[in-house]
Amino acid sequence: MLSLRKWKLGTSLLYFAMGAFFLNETSPIMAQENLKAVLQARYSAMKAAMSAHDGPAIGALLAPDFKSVEISGASKTKTQMIAEVNGLKSDPDKISETTLVSVSPVANQVTVDQRYEMKTVRTGKDGVAHPVKLAVTSTDTWIKSGSVWLLEETVTKEMSFFMGDRLIFHKVKP
Repeated sequence: MLSLRKWKLGTSLLYFAMGAFFLNETSPIMAQENLKAVLQARYSAMKAAMSAHDGPAIGALLAPDFKSVEISGASKTKTQMIAEVNGLKSDPDKISETTLVSVSPVANQVTVDQRYEMKTVRTGKDGVAHPVKLAVTSTDTWIKSGSVWLLEETVTKEMSFFMGDRLIFHKVKP
């Protein structure tokens, strides 16, 4: 018959082994969390590069054949997207956040469902400052080039624009 002491020791060893597997850097769970952290850092670098209107830094995060598919279905190349971002006016009131909703790796490719939210202030035709909010959901494809993840494609799925609490428009990709 199994003694209580041996049972406790066996149970402790089982918990230790399970913890070692699930918390080990090579375990699927930890690998997924590490990848998510790496990609979150890439999105943060993209945010910084875009805010600074730094075309070369933006380009360094994008794959050579990068494509952006807008809610309308229209596509933009890497060069077109960088030119558009560099043409935007700086906005000191802008606050934005990208949330990685899901990260699905397959070999050297990762699909990320993400949500981008931006808040700022715009002066209306009435001369009054109004809070505005943009909420966008996208599916992004990242590819690994050497040891670096590059954004290969972003497809906008849904977009909502609010002025104050009023929804100005809501679009969903057909």
